[in-house]
Amino acid sequence: MTSQERRRLLLRDIDVVIDGGANGGQYAKWMRECGFRGEIISFEPASATFDVLSEAARSDAHWHCHHVALGAEDGQGRLHLTRTSLGSSVFRRTDLPARVWPDDVDAGTELVPMRSLRSLWDELGCDGQRVYLKLDVEGAELSVLNGAGPVLDRIALLELELPLAPLHHEAPTFNDMLNFLTDHGFSVVALEQNHSGDDTTGQMLMIDGIFRSAGTAPAV
Repeated sequence: MTSQERRRLLLRDIDVVIDGGANGGQYAKWMRECGFRGEIISFEPASATFDVLSEAARSDAHWHCHHVALGAEDGQGRLHLTRTSLGSSVFRRTDLPARVWPDDVDAGTELVPMRSLRSLWDELGCDGQRVYLKLDVEGAELSVLNGAGPVLDRIALLELELPLAPLHHEAPTFNDMLNFLTDHGFSVVALEQNHSGDDTTGQMLMIDGIFRSAGTAPAV
């Protein structure tokens, strides 16, 4: 089963996709290609990148964009920017990403607004909806999940990056992520390779994980 076929199967019983770390809207566009026609709620904190995202969503009435970072609590965070924007993170990068992706150099910082899913939930109108939460937030995935608090139980499916190598200083490890998900009743649906890895060592750097909540029955 291809990744597109898998998501098409998973999304057929989903009402809302929350797209955390939307960048320029690549993931949301791909969801549309997979056949998803429901609501997409995208979050992107970097100002220049958010402008690209907003333009991408302009003609889609069911795609809503928020210029904010998802995090553990409401407030502000310092975003460490990279030239391509794909590596921008609230965590400082280690030397490894610069070696593997030398063109994606550091590009300063930006102070950005931050909200937790717990405080946003009522505004998003997701109660009673089957929600697919996708997180691509460069090491901050666990912070976002912690910030969800009790509303994490209302997530039907969860997709996120899992690090296999130290890409960000002080960011959670692969084991930290799996332990959290297991403790909160999520089971693995699929693990997929994300990037080709480090050509000098053969080390795979990260994978995408899709997880199902214990309270969510598979679509039939």
